[in-house]
Amino acid sequence: MEKHDNDVVNVLTTDGIPVVNMNEFLNISLLSLEDIKKKMGNGSWAVRIIYNKRFQGFFVKQFPGEGNRKHYHPDAVECWLIVEGDWEWFIEGDGVRKASIHDVVIMEEGIKHQITVVGDKPGIRLAITMPDVDHVFENEA
Repeated sequence: MEKHDNDVVNVLTTDGIPVVNMNEFLNISLLSLEDIKKKMGNGSWAVRIIYNKRFQGFFVKQFPGEGNRKHYHPDAVECWLIVEGDWEWFIEGDGVRKASIHDVVIMEEGIKHQITVVGDKPGIRLAITMPDVDHVFENEA
């Protein structure tokens, strides 16, 4: 059974991110990631930095072993820029791929994927996709 969820706060918190900041850093002309990191603290967090009718963007910080559940987006492309750390992507049809600082990962619509921080330090990624993107999870009621 598949479950659809376009509530990004619910998706992120269910994926183990306890702190999701949706508005404090939203649509500011110039942001400092260092300022965001100081404000958000040492735990796992997500911060929305852009939201408009075309796309949204989040910085997401997680620790080794953390990531998200396998899912896909039926009607949206998603991309990420790796800002810190080492990550692994399971990509349907392509297996597991490693991405590190300054790498860009692009996921076409309909492709199942799962992201996990690997190594021995936290990772930060910038995620960009359409607003209120539908996440489809398998084997969830």
